[in-house]
Amino acid sequence: MDLPGASRDDLAAPLVTDYFAAPTDAVAATVVHQEAGPSVLARGSGRPLFDTVRLPAVEPFVMLGRLAEALCARPYAEVTAHPRHGALVDGADEGPWVVTVSDELASALAAAAPERLAAVARDWATTGTAAAPDRLAPAFVALGELAGRAGQVRHALYCWTRLTPLGPAAVAAGPPSGGRVRTSRPA
Repeated sequence: MDLPGASRDDLAAPLVTDYFAAPTDAVAATVVHQEAGPSVLARGSGRPLFDTVRLPAVEPFVMLGRLAEALCARPYAEVTAHPRHGALVDGADEGPWVVTVSDELASALAAAAPERLAAVARDWATTGTAAAPDRLAPAFVALGELAGRAGQVRHALYCWTRLTPLGPAAVAAGPPSGGRVRTSRPA
């Protein structure tokens, strides 16, 4: 639904998507009801509990499936059939949710050079996706860096997702983080 006086470009992203690394599904599930998601700050230290990258332009189901298709050089139907592609770890009907990122995609992201990820973003933009390559390239690079850090400590990747309200305040505020990639790391 479009709001009166607002173009589709003015609307806030309908999903907040924070990708993060955690050692197990059970640990990842602990953030499902945190207002700040995986960026929640540890008591006392003020540092985030999880290594997190907010990617407002990259949802964990179709878009991540397309990314896996490109990076893994396998058909979309095959990569999205992976049991850990977007598998629900925890969440209610109305969200928020924590879902998995397949180990295959995490490994491919970690192994991909930033130039390769930027090239995938440019190629993707030519397919008519709504996301511009200047937004996708840094998002894919940040996700690749997160995957690399996660792999170094044998953590898996997850996505914490919640719906955003679409109302006048959301329109005025614009997309989360101005539509930019945001990272937070534990010390």
